[in-house]
Amino acid sequence: EREQILQVDIPSNLPTLVSELASVERILTELLNNACKYTPPGERITVTVRAASAMMQIKVSNSGVEIPPEELPRIFDKFYRIPRADRWKQGGTGLGLALVQKLTQHLGGILRVRSASEEITFTLELPLTHSMPGNG
Repeated sequence: EREQILQVDIPSNLPTLVSELASVERILTELLNNACKYTPPGERITVTVRAASAMMQIKVSNSGVEIPPEELPRIFDKFYRIPRADRWKQGGTGLGLALVQKLTQHLGGILRVRSASEEITFTLELPLTHSMPGNG
């Protein structure tokens, strides 16, 4: 419907990620929803997964758009929305990325964002094994 291109690069030999499935699903859903919301027609959304040492790295990138440098420090703030960025006029509460950051921290992970050269990339790094509260 939006004429976006989805490219998924997930190697078949990845180690198993032991984590809270609901939290990981919510993080990925929010990142992909944002990518769909802000990617212009004909541009690409890319999901790349890699394992490095004891971490699983998941990148969600979208092309054809950038976050202005002055907005980058605020995108994880609750209720913050980048002015005039929602090309599909879907609206939203401005809570999605704040939730993603909170869930990432809960899972012992790291979330970074980079915006340059007409591309936005969110890099999520999660430990391959997340110890659940009360499990030691």
